[in-house]
Amino acid sequence: MKFAHLKAFGLALAISSAIAGTAQAQVVGGTSDSSKVTIAASNVVGGPHSAGKVGIHVPNLAVGQYIDFQGLKTVLGADANGVTTFTAVTGTVTDHSQYGRFDFAKVGSHDIYFGEWKQTASVTAGDHTVYYGGTGASTSIPSSGSASYTVKGISDYQGKGVLNGTFNASFTGTGGTLTGSLANSSSTYGVNIGSANINPNGTFSGSSASAAVSGSTVAAAGAVNGRFFGANVNALAGTVKFGTGATSVRQYDTAFGGTKN
Repeated sequence: MKFAHLKAFGLALAISSAIAGTAQAQVVGGTSDSSKVTIAASNVVGGPHSAGKVGIHVPNLAVGQYIDFQGLKTVLGADANGVTTFTAVTGTVTDHSQYGRFDFAKVGSHDIYFGEWKQTASVTAGDHTVYYGGTGASTSIPSSGSASYTVKGISDYQGKGVLNGTFNASFTGTGGTLTGSLANSSSTYGVNIGSANINPNGTFSGSSASAAVSGSTVAAAGAVNGRFFGANVNALAGTVKFGTGATSVRQYDTAFGGTKN
């Protein structure tokens, strides 16, 4: 990342952390480790950044300070995979004087973001955290029928690249199921979400996700959590969590987001 981008990010944080007093769209989301990353409405104002957007907080930011994904993407742009990267890492997970590494993507034209964060350049350092957040969350599900979603995933982006796949939802009005899988372009790494339960309020959850490297399972019994977005469940986003603390399987935790076909 160019130094000018890092400087612009730091300057924006220094300018203001005022919270906007106007009405804001409700931001909802989730993370694999809320002690590292939380998602809420942004409140940093200055440069490309504004309040009331989908925002992220990491340990080295001031308490209660959330920086918006939209502003970061405006400054940094996105690569050919649609992924925005911010890199300001340190050599230790206990040094929070810098901002760490962010890799995140936007879900189509929706106000939804998903991605990963870590303080160091190592996905195995013990702080790898995945997340999602957005506005316009679905509050109900269809009474019947099914839908397929083209989904993109992020898990150790600098090492494995972007993941792509399809999720399939079956709706019953009072519930349903969500299934599907993701893999990188070389098919050397993939994540299967198993069968997640769809809840009447538009959320979904499961506990049977798995990750595989070159066809061999490296993590199992992963917790899937996420939700649908839009009045017609037009999009979805969520996370897969395999490990806690500094356990080695934490490196396989995955964030995902997608749009209905």
